[in-house]
Amino acid sequence: MYKRHLVYYRLLHPLVVLFLWLRFGYRFKRAKNLPETYIVLSNHTTDYDPILVAASFSQYMYFVASEHIARWPLAYKFLKHCFAPIIRYKGTTATATVMEMLRAVKAGRNVCMFAEGNRSWDGDTAEIAPATGKVIKSARCGLVTYRIEGGYFVSPRWGKGLRRGRLYGAPVNVYTKEQIAAMSVDEINEVIKRDLHEDAYARQLESPAKYKGKNPAEQLESLLFICPGCCGIDTMHSRGDTVTCSHCSASFRYNEYGMLEGAPFKTVKEFAAWQKELVKEAVKSGGSYSAPMGRLVTVSQSVESLVAEGPVTLSGEKLTCGDHHISTEEILDLEMHGRRALVFSTKDAYYELKPSEEVSSVKFKMFYEAYKAQNAKVGAADAGRKKAARAVE
Repeated sequence: MYKRHLVYYRLLHPLVVLFLWLRFGYRFKRAKNLPETYIVLSNHTTDYDPILVAASFSQYMYFVASEHIARWPLAYKFLKHCFAPIIRYKGTTATATVMEMLRAVKAGRNVCMFAEGNRSWDGDTAEIAPATGKVIKSARCGLVTYRIEGGYFVSPRWGKGLRRGRLYGAPVNVYTKEQIAAMSVDEINEVIKRDLHEDAYARQLESPAKYKGKNPAEQLESLLFICPGCCGIDTMHSRGDTVTCSHCSASFRYNEYGMLEGAPFKTVKEFAAWQKELVKEAVKSGGSYSAPMGRLVTVSQSVESLVAEGPVTLSGEKLTCGDHHISTEEILDLEMHGRRALVFSTKDAYYELKPSEEVSSVKFKMFYEAYKAQNAKVGAADAGRKKAARAVE
């Protein structure tokens, strides 16, 4: 089986490199002086990232991919036959994924994983789970860190279509298995965070580059869902390069440099950070977010089973879709794939929720994260009070 994967990789590799050059003008640096066996960790900026990374490596790698690709009937059959991706369920502990990665490495196979687990929404590398360092330590092999630059503007997660502009990828550092063995888990996590960190807007402000494409602002409201003028929720609508509020008519433009014109914020990153603060306030005040319609399914062995359809509401107490309710405390984790799909797990099931298109799904993700952070603070404060009380006793 592994020989078949090698054959496909060697046959398709030069064609992929040619495609990336013609389609994106992609420039990359080839990986050299690699360990015998290694794990590649990369930041995650576009849906094309697996082939962007692969362009730099002549040796075959098994890629860790989101579970939703296994629900593509024909495409997944091809991918599984040719490349056998390692499937990861977002919004879970991913224990099975880690075990499959470790088995591959033990067999002398190389593995590539996108450490953030999600594409960046605002151009800044997302938080990398602390367990990542433990996985690398347990693998007992080499580590190659890889960074993609410009991908956020070429294919923003919130948008539709592609832009053409500066796009570059290269290995950042190569660590031998001996170097990894000599590091603590915390030290490994630190080098991963340092090597993979990419602030797209900081780079763009320092060295501006144009990214040309049709309708560059299309679907920007899937991320920027609060109007900066009237604070209306889901009142923003995009067309061409402009986003306008249907309630107060406030508008701003997204230009060829990825900057905002006419908004109180220069960048999408600044706008999104402002929204997060408003979402935190909504959680503190006991508010909730809703969508007029949504579809909730469970996913088991890549088969969807309908649970409910109807209005969606997320509050600090529960998630509701139609007549189905799930306590917020039961949700172990919640993530997203694509622009709309929310995926989460409980101890009994793995769910996917798709709110209706006219509202932002990101608002639910932000709400859940703010709720979880607030509960963590409350829990830490309670633990501190109990510890102090015991000390007095």
